[in-house]
Amino acid sequence: MKKILHLCLISSLISLTACGQNKNKTDNVSTQVTTLESTNQEECNWCGTSEAPEDVTWNTVIPPKGELGEQLIISGTVYLPDGKTPAKDIIIYVHHTNYEGIYPKKGNEKGNGQYHGYLRGWMKTDSNGKYEFKTIRPAPYHSHEGEPAHIHYNIQGPEYPEYWLTAIWFADDTRVTDEYLKSVKRSGGFSNVISLTKDENKILRGTRNIILETFK
Repeated sequence: MKKILHLCLISSLISLTACGQNKNKTDNVSTQVTTLESTNQEECNWCGTSEAPEDVTWNTVIPPKGELGEQLIISGTVYLPDGKTPAKDIIIYVHHTNYEGIYPKKGNEKGNGQYHGYLRGWMKTDSNGKYEFKTIRPAPYHSHEGEPAHIHYNIQGPEYPEYWLTAIWFADDTRVTDEYLKSVKRSGGFSNVISLTKDENKILRGTRNIILETFK
């Protein structure tokens, strides 16, 4: 009986050690995923610039025809770290939820489209650093009560590894509290909270300018 208890104890200790090692491996992978340098698509489920189509231009239309939701156009200028010189050939990748607050999928998504759904798009800034995308206004998550509605941003360019910016929030969203504003880690040199206005066609418009970070 003592031998059996002894063997059980040893077995339990081995299992706990193995679990601990596996947890450390998981934690390490999680840490790698959130670093700027992690652009391996197999590990980086927030990445997306490397999936840009070859014919990417400075502007794009994201939703397929007939997508429900309020029409929205976001535009802006990307600047070099000096905050003055327009940055050309910078890839911008955006993705967001639909009008119901979910990432809709058609079932044939590839790459990180499997996580981000089909409401995503790419742009490459022109010689004046300009970019623009037309989409629909996203709704907040249903599963994250209180989190503001948002549009995710990633950027990448010559001499600039892919990195994320804090998502766009909307100034008229009451979920944008002081607590959330204090949590902003990478605004891109300007506020990530944008005001929306309606143009003559009743399309919402907003602006997000970006200053590139310096990497050593």
